[in-house]
Amino acid sequence: MNFGANRGADCHLPALKEIVMDHKAADAFAKLMKDAAKTHPLFAGIDPEKTTQMTEEMTKTLQAMLSPQGMAEWMQSWMDYQTEMAQLWQQSLSPSATEPSKDTRFKADDWNEGVFPFLRQSYALTAKAMADFADKAGLPEHEQRKLSFYTRVAADALSPSNYALTNPEVIKLAQETKGQSLVDGFKNMLADLEKGYITTTDEAAFTVGGNLANTPGSVILRNDLFELIQYQPRTDKVRSNPVLIIPPCVNKFYIFDINEKKSMIRYMLDQGHTVFTIAWRNPGPETRDLDWNDYLRDGIFAALDVTTDIVKGAKVDLLSWCNGGTMLLAALAVMTKDQKAHVGTATFLSSMIDFADPGQVEVFIDQPQLQAYNKRLETAGVAPGRDIAAAMAMLHVNESIWGFVIGNYLKGKSPPPFDILYWNADTSNLPAKWYAYYTEEMYLANKLREPGALTLLDTPVDTRNIDVACYFVAATADHIVPWKTSYAATGLVSGDTEFVLTTGGHVSGTVINHPERNRRYFLTEGDRSQSPEDWQAAATRTEGSWWPHWLAWLAEKNNGTEQAAPATLGNRTHKALAAAPGTYVLEQVSQQG
Repeated sequence: MNFGANRGADCHLPALKEIVMDHKAADAFAKLMKDAAKTHPLFAGIDPEKTTQMTEEMTKTLQAMLSPQGMAEWMQSWMDYQTEMAQLWQQSLSPSATEPSKDTRFKADDWNEGVFPFLRQSYALTAKAMADFADKAGLPEHEQRKLSFYTRVAADALSPSNYALTNPEVIKLAQETKGQSLVDGFKNMLADLEKGYITTTDEAAFTVGGNLANTPGSVILRNDLFELIQYQPRTDKVRSNPVLIIPPCVNKFYIFDINEKKSMIRYMLDQGHTVFTIAWRNPGPETRDLDWNDYLRDGIFAALDVTTDIVKGAKVDLLSWCNGGTMLLAALAVMTKDQKAHVGTATFLSSMIDFADPGQVEVFIDQPQLQAYNKRLETAGVAPGRDIAAAMAMLHVNESIWGFVIGNYLKGKSPPPFDILYWNADTSNLPAKWYAYYTEEMYLANKLREPGALTLLDTPVDTRNIDVACYFVAATADHIVPWKTSYAATGLVSGDTEFVLTTGGHVSGTVINHPERNRRYFLTEGDRSQSPEDWQAAATRTEGSWWPHWLAWLAEKNNGTEQAAPATLGNRTHKALAAAPGTYVLEQVSQQG
């Protein structure tokens, strides 16, 4: 081994003919990695399917090494790693103080004592080397992103913070509690194994219809697909044009009414709006054949018809979020003239419409992975909610998985109550046919943006048919729907459009953005003929929530009149069936498949 000064990669090129692996050796090495991933305890925290995908990508990496250029880069990275490790060994023999880590996993003072500085520093070097090796594989763009992603997931799993005997905080707590913390952690783990998912909040602290989703209202329509809720007015006078919410069918609707201090629904009611929302039913295996036609015809169109039947003469403001926005765009593109006559405006919060850049989710979407998952769909009849939640958690694996593993299982603590995490854990399935169409035709093929490439309800889908005023909201830190993707989507419709960029994430920037005690800001205006970056640089900044700006926009584009608030909810045809939040949101449906 050479621990001396680093040399340029070109210095090693003459010797490459002697050390480059052939395909047989590369395959043998990949098999060794696969076997190790299946049996070695360090890989226990990773989903087996993801481990298999990761090792398959490693095989492709080894093939990429067969080029002299690729091997040279790998050799240089390996030499850098050797040198840094040698320096670390030398430092470990010195009594000098260790520099504290900037990694939040190692922020406790215990990580700076004894052998633990060496453990965390050697891990940091190893994790960096793994990432460097993966990043230099030279694969095609999508394959390269997958390899880099799964390699980092594996590197995060190897952190010494994730294991009791290499985490000084865990050892110290076990000593202080005479082992009770480990006993409590084991109990927590057994409970989670029985549930089938990691506990992320104190679930006993919340009740849907109690301290969550408690704005008064009534279910005034129920079919096999959804319940329609109309909310009780909170002002004497109301705006004549109501708001109809189309939430995503991959999450429960009550994120719009999470509690009194964060509820977007309650805020709209306080401003004199009449509010309806769809509450999608959580599908089971019997719904495997429900598709996009069903969700448009028996979902969005049915809800719009009932809303306009109750509020006579209304032009409805449609508000959507996430894949609810994707469905709304498709619905607007195939609406009849009579249906469109009842639409005043359409609003899309963090909605994936143009799938050219699907964000971090892209690592899960390609033909081999979708084909493999089709077996799961065939067996379960649905895309289980737990599968979807697990994939989303992998995007921020330390915060969403390992942090709770350490706290719940290694330290024996119970997570504090957090309403958003409760909602996030209250997952929903997706019908197999709906899910397959969404991932293959939209995510993978990006056909929604192409006129006539899709047909729904026997009508070619052409977004240029959408001539109602549209309001697009994106969030700067959204890892599911990149804001530049939302910016590009404004050009797919032919009506008047408004684009708003708020600070925050997929949830925190959009549906959780109450104007009271708000420290966020949002950007508007600017020249949308320019690139996203140029628009952002020139846009007008406004402190606080974008919600008041949106309501002012509704008043401008679809003003209507002011009228007395109704004394009762529903009408003679559509009578109150149950109190909000309804019955479908409380149904217990298996989320494991």
